[in-house]
Amino acid sequence: MSANSTPALLVQGGHELHGELRVPGFKHAFVTVLAGALTGRSTVTIDNCPAIEETRVLLTLAQALGAQVRRNGRTVLVDPAGLTGQSLDPQLVERIHGAVYLLPALLARSGRVHLPVSGGCQIGDEGSGIRPVRQYAEVLQRFGAEVTVGPDGSLTVRADQLTACELDLRDWTADRKLRTGPLYSGATKMAILTAASARGTTRLRHPYPKPDVTELVRLLDATGRPAHYTPEGDLLIEGRPDGGHGRPVQHMLVSDLITVVTWATAAALTRSTIRLTGLTPNRLAAGLAPEIAVARDMGLDWQPAADTLVLTGEPPNAPVDVTVASHGIYSDSQPFFMLLATLAPGVSHLRETVWRRRFTHVPELRRLGADIEVTEARARIRGGCPPNRPDQSVAGGDLRAAAALLLAALAVPGQVRVHGAEHLVRGYEDLVTDLVKLGAHVRSEP
Repeated sequence: MSANSTPALLVQGGHELHGELRVPGFKHAFVTVLAGALTGRSTVTIDNCPAIEETRVLLTLAQALGAQVRRNGRTVLVDPAGLTGQSLDPQLVERIHGAVYLLPALLARSGRVHLPVSGGCQIGDEGSGIRPVRQYAEVLQRFGAEVTVGPDGSLTVRADQLTACELDLRDWTADRKLRTGPLYSGATKMAILTAASARGTTRLRHPYPKPDVTELVRLLDATGRPAHYTPEGDLLIEGRPDGGHGRPVQHMLVSDLITVVTWATAAALTRSTIRLTGLTPNRLAAGLAPEIAVARDMGLDWQPAADTLVLTGEPPNAPVDVTVASHGIYSDSQPFFMLLATLAPGVSHLRETVWRRRFTHVPELRRLGADIEVTEARARIRGGCPPNRPDQSVAGGDLRAAAALLLAALAVPGQVRVHGAEHLVRGYEDLVTDLVKLGAHVRSEP
C-alpha cells in the first residue's frame, strides 16, 4: 500500500448509523442518456441527475462542443442543436471514462473527431491497468468509420457516412456462452449510439442487458429513433441521420443501483437502520434483480417498496457462491458482496468474469482482519472474520475499492486511516458527508 498526496480519511469505527438519504440517478445511465441526447435534435430534460464528477465533466464537455446546457439542481436540460466540435479537451477527458461515448454524436455532426486518452478507474486486465479501447474502434469500423488508435489509447475517427449493420455482441465477450467480459458493455453502448445516426436499421444480437443500456434505448425511442427488442432478445434500431422528430423529451433516470448496494452494505456492517428515499422502484428492482437475488440468498431483504427502501442492518445468515458476470451482479458490486461475505457464517466463493483483476481491495481488507484468498479470478472468503483490526492504514485504488474500504473501516472498533478518497467523487455525490450525517465518525487528516 502506498499513500498519495491526497489527505487520508481518519475513521473511528464501531458506531451505529441512523437516518434517511435520498438516492440520486444512476451514474452509468446518465452517461449513456446524455450521449444519446447529443446524437439527436430534441431538447432533452434529464431528471434525477447525480451531482458527481462524471456529470460535471460531461456537461462541461458538451457545452464546449457547442451544445446548450442548463442545470437546475438535479435537472439538466440539453439542447444539442449547436453541437459542432471535433476535438475534446484532454484535461477534461482524462478525468473520466464516459467521454468516449460522445464519439458517435460528434462523428455524425462533423465526420471527424479525436478523443484523447480517457480517464476513470484503472481496472483493465492489462498489466498497466489501462482500460481497453479496441472494442470502440471495432464497433465504429463496422458502421463504416475509419479509426486510428494511438499508442496511448487515443482515438481518431472519420466517417463520411454511417451505415446500419448487424452485430453479434458476443464477438466482444470473453465467454460467449456466459456472455460476459470487460469489452461487452462498452461495445453494446457504442453500437447503440452509432446506430442511432446510421442510415438504415441496425440489428444487435445478444446485447448487454443492464440499465445503462435499457435507459439509453428508452431515450432513443422517445426522441424518434425507434428502438425495440425482438422476442428473441435482439435489439433493432432505426437510424435517423436527421436526428429524430425534434420534439422536447423528458427522461427520469433510474436510481443509482450501486449507491443502493453501498448503503445496504454499510447498514449490515454497522448493524444500522438506514432509510433510502426517492427511488424509481420498478426500474430499480429490475436493474438490481441479480444483486437482490444474491442478497436474498444471504438472508437480506433489498427489495424496494414504493419509492423507499428500509435497510434494517441485519447481518447475512448464509454463505454464497457468486459469479460476477455481465448478465449477473455488476462488477461494481463485487467489493461490497465480498465485505458482506466476511460477516456471513461459513465459506463464500466469488468469481469475477468481467474485470478479472479487480481484487486490489483484497490485501487491504486482509490488513483489517478479513480472511480472503484469491486464486486467479476467484476469491474464497471465510465468514465470521469481518474487518476488526484497528490502527491500520489502507488504500483504495479505484472508486468501488475506496468505497468498500471506507465502509470496512466503519466496522472496525478503533481508528483506521483510508487513502484513495479522491476516487469517490466519480461515483458518489458526497459519501463522506452522508456518512457523517448518519452518525459515522469520519474526518479528513489534517
